[in-house]
Amino acid sequence: MSRQLISKLVALIAGIALILVAYNHNQSSIYLINGNAYGTTWSIKSSEYIGDHHKENIINIINRIDYVASNYKKDSEISMINQSKNNFHFVSNDLFKILSIAKEVEEKSLGFYNILLGKISSNLGFSPTFGNELVHKKNSSFKLDEKNQSLEKLSDNWFDLSSIAKGYAVQEIHHYLVKENLVNHLIDIGGEIIASGNNDDESWKIGIQNPFSILDDATIVIDNNLKFIAIASSGEYRNYISDKNGNKKTHTINPKTLKSIENEILSVSVISDISATYADAYATAFNAMGAELALSLANKEDIALMLIVNNSDNVEILYSNKWYDKNI
Repeated sequence: MSRQLISKLVALIAGIALILVAYNHNQSSIYLINGNAYGTTWSIKSSEYIGDHHKENIINIINRIDYVASNYKKDSEISMINQSKNNFHFVSNDLFKILSIAKEVEEKSLGFYNILLGKISSNLGFSPTFGNELVHKKNSSFKLDEKNQSLEKLSDNWFDLSSIAKGYAVQEIHHYLVKENLVNHLIDIGGEIIASGNNDDESWKIGIQNPFSILDDATIVIDNNLKFIAIASSGEYRNYISDKNGNKKTHTINPKTLKSIENEILSVSVISDISATYADAYATAFNAMGAELALSLANKEDIALMLIVNNSDNVEILYSNKWYDKNI
């Protein structure tokens, strides 16, 4: 599909969305399992049979990662580290992999991706404080020791893994399904998606929803061309709260200002042919840094990026050089 055709499609529908909706053309031949997790919903569709034991193992993966990365569980691994007075910790395999990717994206994104803003997020009301009086100190990072699988915090700032944990969970479920020879599947956890293989001899179709609509109508439909693709979205169109004065507070924090982001971006969509974890993290980084820098970095790192921006009340769609209709 050409960029010109996409632009014509977009022109028919005002605005763009953050939520990704999967489309199936032959529901009768698709196996579906679903549930609730991480404060959202999850679903897996496959043209191959998904047994009860598969569902049980998938739920175990979801729960395992929840007890590693959730800021809402006081006894999760990351919450225990946040509340600990020690800065040195041996960590689980899952947490080490999450932190390693987060560290890499932090460095490549010029610091616009930072998972140590948990105290700010909690103070804004996006996660619990567990009764603590939270004061975010000067931005800091962390060190990882691969040999000992350990973490060293460089301050008492809190981790917040909400921008990467769902992507990691999607990726882990994909690995499990592939090991079980279930290679044709569509995984969706709260809009973090992996499309793998085919949908009953057809490609999977994933639609980017119109954010101004209460219906699940799609503005752009992405075809995975029978390959692996991971899709992540970020934006504050629906993910915000208002304070007592009516001021909007968004979940994404700009690490440079330590405030909720304020820029022209309405939504970000990232496609990766490598990993849902990377797609998830980069979507947040691009959302925080603004359109011009995001496009520049996406082109430098060869990342497929689509931005929806509001310039003087005119909605525009901007693409990186690797957007899907050119290279995927």
